[in-house]
Amino acid sequence: MIGCLIPFLPYYTKQTLDLLFMWLGIRTGLPLPSGWELFWHLIVYVIIEDYVNYWFHRMLHNKWAFDNIHKVHHEYKTPIALAAPYAHWSEILILGFPAFLGPALVPGHITTYWLWFILRQLEAIETHSGYELPWSPTKYIPFYGGPAYHDYHHYVGGRSQGNFASVFTYCDYIYGTIKGYQYKKRMYEKISPTYTFNSQNYKVD
Repeated sequence: MIGCLIPFLPYYTKQTLDLLFMWLGIRTGLPLPSGWELFWHLIVYVIIEDYVNYWFHRMLHNKWAFDNIHKVHHEYKTPIALAAPYAHWSEILILGFPAFLGPALVPGHITTYWLWFILRQLEAIETHSGYELPWSPTKYIPFYGGPAYHDYHHYVGGRSQGNFASVFTYCDYIYGTIKGYQYKKRMYEKISPTYTFNSQNYKVD
């Protein structure tokens, strides 16, 4: 009996998604978004995601939330790309919410959403890769954090009281949660101007 219903699943799934998209104000047909619309929607989405993610991530570093939820993600002291999605199921919901908030508040075209989620995942993979890639286009983004920035957060682990933002550094600057990272960075740069600052070669006192 159940097998007879399987051929109808794609149809009803599409109908359900169409109703959801219509309710949210998401466009799915032609015309496609212009380059200008695409650009500004992506800018709005990343700013909203980064700001809200900062506070949610910071909340996950209180004692109860870290011990019961966020500690799973911090099992990686020196992150690799696969560590980006490695987390407690509730953390995936909590930190996934900010990524959907922008598109929900500022509806656009479905292609913009797909591009946004692809770019967000690629950025998360790069941030957790442990490598500062010299050819990465993210190097030209103002206030971008990057792998070394997030690597420090992972290495400090549960004691970390900084570097909470997912993409940029401005929230950590504004709210004073970047001082530990800045201190360690300056200390090691004094040792050697060419010193590679990552969790492979520094320690936390």
